[in-house]
Amino acid sequence: MTNLDDVKVKIRDMAELVFKMWQETFRTFMKHDEDLIPPILQIEDKVNGLEKEITTDLVNIGRAASSEIERANVNIYTDVVGDLELIGDYCKDVLERVQIKIQENLLFSEESVKEYEILYHKTEDALSEIVRALKKDDYALIKDVLRHQEHIDSLVDEYRRRHNERLMKGICVPIACNLFINMLDFTAAIYYHTKKIARNLLKIKE
Repeated sequence: MTNLDDVKVKIRDMAELVFKMWQETFRTFMKHDEDLIPPILQIEDKVNGLEKEITTDLVNIGRAASSEIERANVNIYTDVVGDLELIGDYCKDVLERVQIKIQENLLFSEESVKEYEILYHKTEDALSEIVRALKKDDYALIKDVLRHQEHIDSLVDEYRRRHNERLMKGICVPIACNLFINMLDFTAAIYYHTKKIARNLLKIKE
């Protein structure tokens, strides 16, 4: 039967795929290139497959667990896998908005692009720390994610306000405005689940 060490390797692989999906989604946005989308959807298929495989492994390990600590760790890893899968879903949500933007030939203002870049990079930094800690099998590294966590909700609220002002001034069109706000919200959700993963991994007991 697959053991917990084997599962940790799979979780690391899943996190790396989700991270790549996030980076490639942003690259598609910046390049305004619809041809970049199919490979990202292939990554999502792999993420979904791993989620099912790892969850099955964890259920079997949990049923055979001989200690409360092992069962608690299994529950934590199950939550982590669920959050990684949700991050993949939100990446796809962002990607769908990017695809609409490309197909409709919609352009965001220079200010909007800069604001989204800031939000993207804050999220990317946090997610990269999760991947690094999983690869090194050293969850103490994740403390930086929580130590340096940003008030993303406040940032999103500010960007929403600025974008609505641009809409009122006619700098952007309503459909582009809605897509931008959707992208802000989905990115904030990715950041939230990244922090949740960090908090959970710090609860693991060896």
